[in-house]
Amino acid sequence: MKVTAVEMAVLEHLVVVTVKTDEGLEGHGFAQKGRSVAEALAEVVRPQVVGEDPFDYERIWQKMLDRDRWGGGLPHNAYGAVDVALWDIMGQAAGRPLFKLLGGCRRRVKAYYTTGGIADPEEQVKVALAAKEAGFTGYKLHPKGGYDRDLASCKAVRQALGEEMRIMSDPVAAYNHQEALRMGRELEKLNYYWLEEPLMDPDIEGYVELSRALDIPIAGTEWAHGGLWGLYSTPQYLVRKAVDIVRSDVSWKGGITGLLKTFHLCEAFGVNCEVHTAMMSLMDVANLHVICAKRNCEYFEYAGPFKEGIGFGLKSAICIDAEGYVSPPDAPGLGVELDWDVLDKHIVARL
Repeated sequence: MKVTAVEMAVLEHLVVVTVKTDEGLEGHGFAQKGRSVAEALAEVVRPQVVGEDPFDYERIWQKMLDRDRWGGGLPHNAYGAVDVALWDIMGQAAGRPLFKLLGGCRRRVKAYYTTGGIADPEEQVKVALAAKEAGFTGYKLHPKGGYDRDLASCKAVRQALGEEMRIMSDPVAAYNHQEALRMGRELEKLNYYWLEEPLMDPDIEGYVELSRALDIPIAGTEWAHGGLWGLYSTPQYLVRKAVDIVRSDVSWKGGITGLLKTFHLCEAFGVNCEVHTAMMSLMDVANLHVICAKRNCEYFEYAGPFKEGIGFGLKSAICIDAEGYVSPPDAPGLGVELDWDVLDKHIVARL
């Protein structure tokens, strides 16, 4: 089997990648940022993929990485979409859903609800209570009001949700060293499950000191470019014990192949890889397959409507069940169909 085409349908803020083969199979992936990413995929990535066997995914992944190294200038989320599409094809060819092909560790996983940035404590409580009512057993704040209002939000949410619900906080690199330390100590009193990215990612020394000083687990590496390589790469954080929990996903860290590499690295260090929402429905399906294939991840990060589920551009959506779990599709590959009736309404170009 050979790849015959890599096509991009460009929406305003999304790229739908379609990889076609000479045996009639098609795989899909999504990428963010619209036309700029599509043009990079067309110019730099497409020549590395056409003519290759999709099952040579490691060879293709290394080719994309190498081409980028020699001046490709790829956005950091570019080749993740192509890699996911290749895995979609492999699953279809094997007649197996990807979570089975990748290891089949479990059939479902708990989901926590994650918010957008919310500055107002009252609004934060309102969303938290709605998430609890919808059936979620975990909730993550993205407080955006400055230290004092953030702490007020964290206290109000704990009081509103009670002690039985797991709560995390992700201030999105908003604090200096002193604020991060004080906030961590306050969240320990409130029994928060983890504190995520309180500092900027390149501040490894700050993370080292923070992790040493606090008992609450520190999660990080979500935003840091490079994944497994570079000055701010995941191995550097693990070797320095700068974080207790690693963040990664299929979109920003090189597709399913890149995420698998991170999972295995984390397992060697006895650390969980808690997967970051891709903020794109199809890529979150890919995230979910990997999570259910591996052991060292506790949650699926759910960023979408409570009732409708995560499903823009798909004919089916990720929804939580009555116990607050989510499950990957059973059909071969990613196991979902694109809803072209919806996508076609938003396409502005094809490459």
